[in-house]
Amino acid sequence: MVHKSWLLLPLTVLLMGCSAHKTTTAQTTSSTASEQDGKYNGVTLDVARRHYQVGTLQKFIQLVGDHNGRFIQLHLSDDRNFAIENDYVGQSLKNAQKVDGVWHNKKTHQFFYSKAEIKYLVNDAEQHHVTLIPEIDTPAHVTALVKLMKANGKAQLAKQVSWYSKSYRDEIHLNQTGIDFTKKLDDEVGALFAGQANPRFHLGGDEFSDKLTSNAAYVKYLNATSANVEKMGFTPEAWNDGFLNSSLSKLNKNIQVTYWNWTADQTGKLAAERHKYWASMPKLISRGFKVFNYNDYYLYFNLSKTNMSKKNVAYMIKDMKQYWKPTLWHNDVDTKLKSKRGIVGSSVSLWADSAGSVNDQQVYAASEQFIKTFLALAESR
Repeated sequence: MVHKSWLLLPLTVLLMGCSAHKTTTAQTTSSTASEQDGKYNGVTLDVARRHYQVGTLQKFIQLVGDHNGRFIQLHLSDDRNFAIENDYVGQSLKNAQKVDGVWHNKKTHQFFYSKAEIKYLVNDAEQHHVTLIPEIDTPAHVTALVKLMKANGKAQLAKQVSWYSKSYRDEIHLNQTGIDFTKKLDDEVGALFAGQANPRFHLGGDEFSDKLTSNAAYVKYLNATSANVEKMGFTPEAWNDGFLNSSLSKLNKNIQVTYWNWTADQTGKLAAERHKYWASMPKLISRGFKVFNYNDYYLYFNLSKTNMSKKNVAYMIKDMKQYWKPTLWHNDVDTKLKSKRGIVGSSVSLWADSAGSVNDQQVYAASEQFIKTFLALAESR
């Protein structure tokens, strides 16, 4: 079960629905100001499941910057791929080769961005007043990471830090060994993204557990890993899945929650249980958390040739314009907040679970107006 894997229904069916640096004073001021009005908006790109050329990422950076967007979140890790150079887990240029200008691990054949490419993109984003946010998804969605370690001389490390879940495949242990591993992993990634204006680090945290009433091990894990990236000057972020009503008083309040769905797109009995035990966006705000609106019904663009057709893109834009607001945090129009209090901002997300053979130019052309429309709506509503 992967929350970014569901596809948009055909148009006829859709129409039936309702639709390691210290933060400077200037950075802190910018962050505080943006968090007061819900206008810290941006785009999330799934660069783990499909590779974008560096030049294409520059185009997205310019697009976001030119339309008052503030960030691009790079989803760098998932079950299919770990898409960044990282010596700690054995992904280095020494065991890689360039194919058509893209670095590939010789053993896993996974594509990835070199540290030099990331630094180049961070510098480019700075020129457009855009923050690049790394997302290293743990404790689940690490199958590609485990495969990478096993293939590149880190098999013992992989065995020590991971286990296999029947529901969610490979996961990082929620113990001190897992915590120490994730901190070292994030340290190396964070060094490439630190020092930006309003620097942020997304810790993942989606689809890793079916626990409903208590998740003390995850609370300890997330508190430790979030404190670690805070030491590097980052604001920590995480998906809402692990924020149970029972654990809110124990979780680090500095973690800003990227809210995508109340039930992880489950229905029936499981959905009813999650409605009861998972924290809603209003509950998170009332308990002192800052949140982002990542509404997966209106703001997710799941890449495929069908979804990227002009007809379907036009429908998605129309639907978003008609129904979505930063205060609409779930797919039901009843789940709407009265104000943007506590909402830092919002994001559209381009997921590539079923992207197939679409190329960069096709993705950019199909998503450009969707992104422009979103940024305008997020700014004005």
